[in-house]
Amino acid sequence: MAMKDKDIGLGEYLRVNKVKIIPTSFQAHEMVVAAGLADQLTNVKDTLVIDFAIDGADEVDENLVLIKGGGACFLGEKIVAHCAKELIIIGDHTKRVKSLGEKWKNGVPIEVQVNRERVLVGDYSHPGASVKAAVLKAFGGDETKTTFRQSTKKCGPVITDAGNLVLDWIFPTDVKFDWKAVDEAIRKIPGVVETGLFVNMAKAAYFGQEDGTVTTLGKQD
Repeated sequence: MAMKDKDIGLGEYLRVNKVKIIPTSFQAHEMVVAAGLADQLTNVKDTLVIDFAIDGADEVDENLVLIKGGGACFLGEKIVAHCAKELIIIGDHTKRVKSLGEKWKNGVPIEVQVNRERVLVGDYSHPGASVKAAVLKAFGGDETKTTFRQSTKKCGPVITDAGNLVLDWIFPTDVKFDWKAVDEAIRKIPGVVETGLFVNMAKAAYFGQEDGTVTTLGKQD
């Protein structure tokens, strides 16, 4: 969706143009409902064509490789991005870096599967320890700081919208990674659902500067 009139609000633009909306998280869903746009909600299953996805990122390198998942919603975001014809990233100037990890110090999030049926009978075992060990063995990183993300408003870890855990891998910043290979390798580890690495997915990224101007990275129509 391109905002053609700077004076029109996003919600009003969506309403007037009857744009169908696919939220990528519970939070986004609730925001759409609160804006009075519930009748324009749809989903990936019921939508044959997704024209484009607009999203943010925690960090964007010069090759348009993204780290996403600061809000722990990267699984839903990646599903929608994969299904969309185009993925456009919007952020402020602090999100653009030469190499990942330059400013973002919270690592690459990895969603680790939890067996919810077992949890209901008191079995909280999960493959997190083996996932962490496999990632660190293959790619290195800070073993102490690579941990499961903890919640601030509930006891225990952050639980994703899909009911899983988030392991934040604090990767070494002095290594020049092939992020496509890293992403593919991590996703093959048993127990891994998805990673917060978005490689070869974004068409362009737009960054707001402190002086009000916008710079662009990637292909422009």
